[in-house]
Amino acid sequence: METKKLMIAILFMISSPFLVYANAASETVEVMLADNLDDTRGYCIDVAGGQGATASLDKGLQAHTCYHYTGTILEDQGFDRLSIDQDKFYLSYFDVCMSVSSLEAGESVGLAQCANQDTQKFELTDSGKIASKANPKLCLTVSSTDKKEGRGGSPVHVMRSLSLQSCETSADKYQTWSMHSL
Repeated sequence: METKKLMIAILFMISSPFLVYANAASETVEVMLADNLDDTRGYCIDVAGGQGATASLDKGLQAHTCYHYTGTILEDQGFDRLSIDQDKFYLSYFDVCMSVSSLEAGESVGLAQCANQDTQKFELTDSGKIASKANPKLCLTVSSTDKKEGRGGSPVHVMRSLSLQSCETSADKYQTWSMHSL
């Protein structure tokens, strides 16, 4: 009997690191603006044009009312945490990464097949900024003026455009992010 317990303990110890890694690899998070601005549910990075699995990838990314208030993280807001830790904002359901066409202020934020390109490398810094790795002076920024109401939600969901802008402490409320899991 003692031999059996010992074997089980050894198997558990050998497999534990793999179980922890598998668990971490599958963690899906919302990337949420630290300041709720005008929506108590907060703003999350979201695939524009549709909701959940039906979102249209050709319209890029936007800031949208976070869905975690529904008790789930939907596909169009679900980023892979480990990828973020590796400077890649990866939407695993769609198998695409956050991407920009160029590393210039004012550039809108889209989606593309993941590749090892500077236009897809973004760091979530210790201060909460999402900065371009190739040009750390550019940060992911929610528009302070471009706001639209959606067709769903109660109260109705709201959306704002996303772009790369100069990282500025005066813009912290539009540039500071955190990861949120359920």
